[in-house]
Amino acid sequence: MNNSRYNFFNLDSVDCTSRGVCTLSPGIVSLQELVLHFIKLASFYIVRLSDFGLHNHKIEDEIINNIASLIYINEYSEKQVYELAMQCYYIFSNSKNRYKFECSQKDIVPDRIEEFIDFDANFTLSKSISFGDILVRRLYNRISGENRNLSHILFTVLKSACQNISKLFDFNIRDEFAVSDVLNLLAKWHQVENDKTILSEFVNSLSILDSRIQLKIANALFSDFGEISDVMVSHSTRKGKCILVSGNNFNDLINILEITKDKDIDIYTHSGLLISHSLEKFRNYPNLKGHYGSSSENCIVDYGTFPGAILLTKNSKNNTEYLYKGKIFSNDYITPQGVIKIENNDYRPLIESAISSTGFKKGRQKPDSNLGFEEQEIDELLIKLFKRLENGKLRRLFIIGINSFSEVQKEYFDIFFANLRSDEFALSFYYESDKNNVLTINIGNYVPLATYILNKLLSCHKYLDRMYFIFPTCDVTSISGVIKLKNSGADNIYISSCSPRVINPSVFDTFKTNYSIKVSSNPISDLKEIRKNTSQ
Repeated sequence: MNNSRYNFFNLDSVDCTSRGVCTLSPGIVSLQELVLHFIKLASFYIVRLSDFGLHNHKIEDEIINNIASLIYINEYSEKQVYELAMQCYYIFSNSKNRYKFECSQKDIVPDRIEEFIDFDANFTLSKSISFGDILVRRLYNRISGENRNLSHILFTVLKSACQNISKLFDFNIRDEFAVSDVLNLLAKWHQVENDKTILSEFVNSLSILDSRIQLKIANALFSDFGEISDVMVSHSTRKGKCILVSGNNFNDLINILEITKDKDIDIYTHSGLLISHSLEKFRNYPNLKGHYGSSSENCIVDYGTFPGAILLTKNSKNNTEYLYKGKIFSNDYITPQGVIKIENNDYRPLIESAISSTGFKKGRQKPDSNLGFEEQEIDELLIKLFKRLENGKLRRLFIIGINSFSEVQKEYFDIFFANLRSDEFALSFYYESDKNNVLTINIGNYVPLATYILNKLLSCHKYLDRMYFIFPTCDVTSISGVIKLKNSGADNIYISSCSPRVINPSVFDTFKTNYSIKVSSNPISDLKEIRKNTSQ
């Protein structure tokens, strides 16, 4: 067999955006640097104000949400990122002025941070790009290559942590320590960006914080929406009016289900809301008909073929291509062009759009899928696996992570599972197999639940040398998760090749080297290398 034909994990093209963009444009890069610059400056003064006992949770949370929104910056236009930069500029300017005022009232000499550029609120988009470009050039001239790469890794983990803190906000939970840690990190960034040791410490501590927040999200999910169960989810559609709810906000989904429960409108979930079908509270709504679309990365196809109204909830991936005007609605922080903004949870325009849409004329039958898990069964399984590891009957335990690009890389795991030996076992969070030594726990690509189960696995540290963690996709969350696993003592970690739009190749090389991460290539050679290195 020629293994080169199975080099699935280097297909960077699958990680491009809906508009075919695989890297950030220079203008977007410059504006993003301007956004981050103002956020750092604002955080410096916000932390100083907190020393006086002065807090503005609305502003602090806005910074968290703005950083989280940068995960999807490839989906935004230059104008949208410019507007975000101006918003962050005003937060910085107001925080600075408030701090100086408080210092004058207390007769204290104010601390000061170097601003590098003389920015004006009246600057145009093009001039803002120019100033952002100055910041980018200063960054490359001021910081050594390796530290610059570490700083990029820190920014990557920061985006993941802020996204999860933001998701926790959706459960009306504000983790004061997490918000404070992020703001303090941002406030000190300029002091440590050339110190490799402190940068590495920041990366590690932030990845641990990120994992802790994900566990809180999982527990909040169960607390608010009931126990999780192993269920079958419909992917079929039926004739009638319909609404598609996409993103990660479960409360928005509940709101829509409540509003439409007595109306002749069917509700379908999309992307991160798939897991809702396995939660007790959602199963009480007969108008929740099923899940539409195959993966979160097929938004354009899914949105384009859905014949009803669409709601993009908070933290949706906004690759809407700006084509479907009058059909797509959003209550997210940044609303794409052509998407109608939902204000103050007033969903009437969404409902009216669903009623006026054609709806499904006849529906379509598709196979159901298994989703969720019974927690007691998972706990019993892990006990059995630990016992087999202890007595030597199980030599290797593979943990396969989630993957939005399941169809592209499905063949890799078909081959991988087919070549597992009887003394090897795979625990997969997405890919399925009919082999007895493969267990699939479909968690609907909902990362906090993967972290929840991994936390149970990591409770038995003495078997970590026989656990192999495979991340089929490379994104900000998986990078943060890899670093957390390394901090927990895991050594055997494989990750797919990372697209330049997530992390540039030089930064990825530093990431692999500093954390001893291996890159997956093809199933046969990967298994051969693992078995050779363990000599078993």
